[in-house]
Amino acid sequence: MLPLYLGILFLAVCALTFSVLFSSRFFRNPAQKRLDDLSIPEEENRNKGKAAAAGAADFTDTGKKILMQLGSIARPNEEKRSKLHERLSLAGYRKEEHIRTFSGVQTAAAVAGLLLTLYLGWAGHQPAGKMVFLALITAFAGYKIPDVLLNQKIRKRQLQIGEELPDALDLLVITVEAGLGLNAALLKVGQDLTLRSPSIAAEFSKVTQDLRTGIPREEALRDLGKRNQVEDLKIFVGALILADRLGTSIADTLRIQADSLRTRIRQKAQEKAAKSSVKMLIPLVLFILPALIMILMGPGLIAVARTLG
Repeated sequence: MLPLYLGILFLAVCALTFSVLFSSRFFRNPAQKRLDDLSIPEEENRNKGKAAAAGAADFTDTGKKILMQLGSIARPNEEKRSKLHERLSLAGYRKEEHIRTFSGVQTAAAVAGLLLTLYLGWAGHQPAGKMVFLALITAFAGYKIPDVLLNQKIRKRQLQIGEELPDALDLLVITVEAGLGLNAALLKVGQDLTLRSPSIAAEFSKVTQDLRTGIPREEALRDLGKRNQVEDLKIFVGALILADRLGTSIADTLRIQADSLRTRIRQKAQEKAAKSSVKMLIPLVLFILPALIMILMGPGLIAVARTLG
């Protein structure tokens, strides 16, 4: 069993070393990097950048094609495919090729974990039954790791949309009060927030695209709420649909929604602040108090033990 642990430790140290070297090479001081670029002739620097970009693009395309081939081999059934498409859509990946790519990543991770564990077990002269058991566990873990990363990506994107929505609503209020219609306001906000709020800008641009293809506004807005599953966004969509049905002022509705959203965000922050004191009790009781008791009572207990001894 010791050679197996040593092999895993060796791979971890190698990965850490390469990551440090990569960071020091590609994430060095920006000023020094700029000086290094200026020291190279302009034409040579341009040609070097084009060659590097072309090589990186070729490498990326080759890897994507391999993963898509693996995903085609391990293609899930229609039910799993539908659920996977819904989860990828929540993470912002809505193309058909993303399903095959994700399935290929899962297959590659499972095969890599299986082969690596079998090799380490063979190198460590482990029993065959134990080696196969560990290999199956590693393969299952490798298959599930992309799922965990996808869930983290979904939560991060939903949180990002929730944080970007108040600024988008304020900008929508300004554009609607300036005389633009709701469709034109969504297009304008989607264009202006591309750099500041890329997630919400992409969603507004998708709504505008749906409206241009002839989808009714109510259906396009409902799709906006369904494909993101963000509670604040659903409330905003419901208010817009209701205002559109009743014919009330869109600007007033947007202003009320912006104020209500900021109130909900403030209440959530206050709720987290109130819960923080309770959450601090766990590390306090488990880690801080035992160490404090040992420091305060340790010398006295040692003296008592010596006296009684």
